[in-house]
Amino acid sequence: MRRSPIGQAMERLGRLAADPAMRGIAGVFLLKASVIVLNFLLVMLAARVMDTVEFGVFSILFSAAGLFCIIATFGQQMLLMRSWNEYVAAGDPARLKGALLYAMLACLLGCAVVGAGFFLWTASTYTVLLALAVTLYMTAQAASLTSSHLVRTAIGVGSGDGYGNLLVVAPAILYLAERLVSGQPAEVSTIFLLFAAGGLAALAIHFALIRRRLGQLYPGMRALKPRFELADWRSRSLKLWISNGLEATNQYLDVLIIGYLMSPAVAGGYFVTTRLANAFATASDTMHMFSTRHIPDLYYRGEFTALNRLMDSVAMLTAAFVAAGLVVLLAGGQFFLAIFNEAYVPYYSALALLVFGTGAIAAAGSCGSILMLTGHEGRYLSIMAATVAIRALGFFALIPPLGILGAVSATTVSFLFMAFMLRRSAKSLAGLDGSVLRLLRRRNGAQASPAE
Repeated sequence: MRRSPIGQAMERLGRLAADPAMRGIAGVFLLKASVIVLNFLLVMLAARVMDTVEFGVFSILFSAAGLFCIIATFGQQMLLMRSWNEYVAAGDPARLKGALLYAMLACLLGCAVVGAGFFLWTASTYTVLLALAVTLYMTAQAASLTSSHLVRTAIGVGSGDGYGNLLVVAPAILYLAERLVSGQPAEVSTIFLLFAAGGLAALAIHFALIRRRLGQLYPGMRALKPRFELADWRSRSLKLWISNGLEATNQYLDVLIIGYLMSPAVAGGYFVTTRLANAFATASDTMHMFSTRHIPDLYYRGEFTALNRLMDSVAMLTAAFVAAGLVVLLAGGQFFLAIFNEAYVPYYSALALLVFGTGAIAAAGSCGSILMLTGHEGRYLSIMAATVAIRALGFFALIPPLGILGAVSATTVSFLFMAFMLRRSAKSLAGLDGSVLRLLRRRNGAQASPAE
């Protein structure tokens, strides 16, 4: 007997729900959605409690700290994930211990060097208290960001990114909510001090979790003599460091440039616009977190059939997220901008253009992660460098005549270029298509297979 369309749909949903990969992605999505909601709430409360100039200053410093905290990690996030999967799969705890010690010392050095320069820059423009608060947040965020990547791959996304993201913003949200209810002004320095406290709390939890995990895997780890491959790790770290720095530049530099070329108030408006357009990060970051947890493990174990099934599941959900995001943001963009502040409603046309660029990045899926985790970080670096160059040149060429619309035009073009090159490179170098377009090949009966 032929099933009804509803019956067929329910059967298909049942098969998807029984798929472990789908359940894992759903869990990561819920976590990432919670983070997005909290960040949305944070920015909304800050925009309502502070005037447009103060919020512009907050936006500039928040973006600067986000950029330099990535630089301060010295490229250790992805190196740790790759080293953990590679050395655990090979049964080599001595090299694993050496890699962990190397990453810890490199991150501490990066926080000290970059933190000192960052403090001098902020203190030359703002008060010493504000400069100290932002610098503490930047260094705490760099350390907790590095540890969250390690915990993500060693234990799970919830333990790593859950603590690493939620604890950082929760205290500041409570503070801003209290300020809004009481009608009292908020201090920007207090917000960043609360960020720093949350980051340090997350770092302490990560350290305890990793210590317990290592004890479970290798009971004699403490007495084991570490093995170091300094030349190899330095080479990998340098490429990943530059790549991550360029990736952070793509995310944060635009607010700094607009603040320089125009004004803090306009930079604040652009910051809100990009936060909304980056709602696609719910899809792209979810897939990044899930993929970096599983892709290197399957890749280095040679389980390519399971790897292709996982990437098919990831691509299906990513396509759904991108389609839904386009509809929601294009239809309700003006309403969402008004929630932050009525002064930001005129930025709707910029938001409408920008979502196509951020949607393209989300549709590229795990292609960037594939390049970095399979030994092709050099190609990823070149793509990021070209993307940043296109975007920066576009800013200085288009912002003077077109203002914000010129900025989002340059950003959208650079994002479309980046998405195209990431997919092309992942296919040609690693033999893996992590984008939503792999679904077209799947429908036609072609299955991607990793390059030998």
